[in-house]
Amino acid sequence: MRAMTAPHRRAARLGAFAATLALLLAACAPTAGDPGRVEVAQFSGEPSYYPQETGVRWAYLRDGARLDDPRYVESIEGPTVLDGDLWVEFRLVGGGQDVGHYRQFRSDGVYLKMQTRPGGRFTFDPPIREMPAAADLRVGAQWSGATVATGEFPAAPADRRRFTQAIDYVYTVVDRREVAISGRTFDVFVIDRITRTFDEAATLIEELTQTIWFAPHVGKVRHENAWFLVEANFEAGAATP
Repeated sequence: MRAMTAPHRRAARLGAFAATLALLLAACAPTAGDPGRVEVAQFSGEPSYYPQETGVRWAYLRDGARLDDPRYVESIEGPTVLDGDLWVEFRLVGGGQDVGHYRQFRSDGVYLKMQTRPGGRFTFDPPIREMPAAADLRVGAQWSGATVATGEFPAAPADRRRFTQAIDYVYTVVDRREVAISGRTFDVFVIDRITRTFDEAATLIEELTQTIWFAPHVGKVRHENAWFLVEANFEAGAATP
């Protein structure tokens, strides 16, 4: 028998490795009825006053959009650890966006620590207080604060890989009303949010006013990006008579 050359020996070894790998993968693949298979179930039950349960999902559309248009979908991915503390990860996708928000639910309200997006993130120090304690949410309530947002974008030009922006914000609950969207009625708090952003030289670079409709045990019925809730994976609102 003729001796194998070095390239032939390498090819034979690669072939044997591929065959072994295929066998291992076949052995690890789940089969019908395998009790170890992962199963993902739809969220069931009623969310908390400020929804924070893993698996909750909302779908949004802009006013006037068709119901079969592509949606903006936000979901609760679950707890994660940031700097040694537990935070809850929210993920928003749609319209070319893929944004993560990391929130903590405390006795005095809801706090936002970090926002991620493709290529980077913003970390807020101290965390932004997005909502007050549930007992304090009423018409006329107001809360405010200031934070420093640190942006980190490793692939950006050298002078934009890391930067800071000062942000101050004021939230005011201006009304409580019933609203109807796509055949569902919601009891919402109307919340105006004003944010001002300053660059590292303390120059005002943006002032933004946004409106949120928040329904207890439902979440945002009107998103700050002017999207409206059209679907959730739990019983949200009441059928319009």
